[in-house]
Amino acid sequence: MNIYIACELESLEKKILKDNLKKHNLYFSNLKFKEIADNNFLKCEIVFGNIPSNWVKQSGKIKWLQLESTGFGEYSNVKKNFLNKYVIITNLKSFFACQVAQTTMAGIFSFYRGLDTFTLLKNEKKWIGDPMRAKLEILNNKNVLFFGKGSINKEISKYLKVFNCQYSFIDSHSKKSFFMKKLKKAEIVICALPGTAKTKMFFNKKMISSLSKKTILVNVGRGNLIDEKYLIKKLKNNFLKGAILDVTAEEPLRKNNPLWSCPNLILTQHTGGGYKDEMADKVNFFLDNLQKYLKKSKVLNKINPSKGY
Repeated sequence: MNIYIACELESLEKKILKDNLKKHNLYFSNLKFKEIADNNFLKCEIVFGNIPSNWVKQSGKIKWLQLESTGFGEYSNVKKNFLNKYVIITNLKSFFACQVAQTTMAGIFSFYRGLDTFTLLKNEKKWIGDPMRAKLEILNNKNVLFFGKGSINKEISKYLKVFNCQYSFIDSHSKKSFFMKKLKKAEIVICALPGTAKTKMFFNKKMISSLSKKTILVNVGRGNLIDEKYLIKKLKNNFLKGAILDVTAEEPLRKNNPLWSCPNLILTQHTGGGYKDEMADKVNFFLDNLQKYLKKSKVLNKINPSKGY
């Protein structure tokens, strides 16, 4: 079996693959993707990694693509009937849930316990001390609204139980009238929706305007879910307590992007799912899924191209 590896791997991860796949031909990408597909890729039935979407239809052999991400958006320009009929695509659904949940909690605590402010004061060598105490809050009993019922939000909800938070989940079946009422009362709003045509700019001016001054808005879904220009306006005028963005419409941000200088904003630069053993665990996930594929068993995390996730 010919297998194309399109991930940025250290020598240890490459060794894991080579040791476990001695009976197969491995082709490691140089990750310098061009419009015309790599000749080695064109030999392969299986791909591990996020190849350019236009490569998929250039291949007459590809049968299974294991992404190293959760997102599927870059493949939306490939005809859905082609993917359904010829190519199995699997992602890393649930793989990042624990890490993203902990990043979210860190951001929330940063706002409530003033760590974002104290970091700035330290840089300025400015001591405020006691007057800050009355501005600090606790997480206990906060009203939380989750957009999305996936693994990330479920993981975050487990942590919130300890603090007796009240929370509700909104999904594609929820009526707008229902969640707009919830939105106005929410103190924390966490968005972990997938990137689809329906969710693009989901948090528009009307949605953001419905948030109160005591609300923290968190986006750990996709960068195009939020009207960033309007969010910046609200944050600059103190109409929100704060925002935590792990994803942004532009990545990486250019130097002149206004998000850099926006107050009450924590940017985690799409690192929310990261951790020390991330790539080694991705490799092991692929190897486990590969065994299922070879045995013609049901592979994990098969994407439905019609839904986009």
